[in-house]
Amino acid sequence: MRFQLGPPPDSLSDADLASGAWQPVRALPLWAAQLLAVPIGTAVALVVMAAWVLMTPHFDMSFAPAWHVAVAGAMVILSGMLVQVSAHPLRGLSSQSIIGIWPSRFTPYTACLTTIRKQHLVAVSVLPFLVLTVLPLAFAAVTQISSGWLVFASCFAAWVFGPVLVLGLPTWWLPPKCMVAGRGFKAYWRPFS
Repeated sequence: MRFQLGPPPDSLSDADLASGAWQPVRALPLWAAQLLAVPIGTAVALVVMAAWVLMTPHFDMSFAPAWHVAVAGAMVILSGMLVQVSAHPLRGLSSQSIIGIWPSRFTPYTACLTTIRKQHLVAVSVLPFLVLTVLPLAFAAVTQISSGWLVFASCFAAWVFGPVLVLGLPTWWLPPKCMVAGRGFKAYWRPFS
């Protein structure tokens, strides 16, 4: 795994794209996805917060210094990206897996420089939400132990990674046996060869 500043690299060459074997995945442009992510994430986070209130014991949400909240939020985002990379081929331990940030677009991302199976792509979409949002909620509900910071991390993860589930639906509807590759934030697919 390696880190990168700037736009995501291409895992699909010009020659591959020109061959006609790869078809674009229908998806929103990046700016529209970022715009829709705010209300979608807010709705998902509110549902998760309601689940915390209904399923766990009372928790204290006293105010912390802003820098504590900022550090906790950054840790949730980084943890989610590491979970996403773990769904890449070789569990993200090859130089083909990238964690990056595109500062001019305010966009953190993960990328894989090889083609991946649709199942890997779905796992990349689902795992951060399951691990950082659902798992802590389930643990707290079963053990009846709750913490304000755990609630914050779970709800913030829902706000950040919940929209990925909704906005990633076009890739979920691809044929079951297909490969996916990318050019920047644009995804392409082809059947197994």
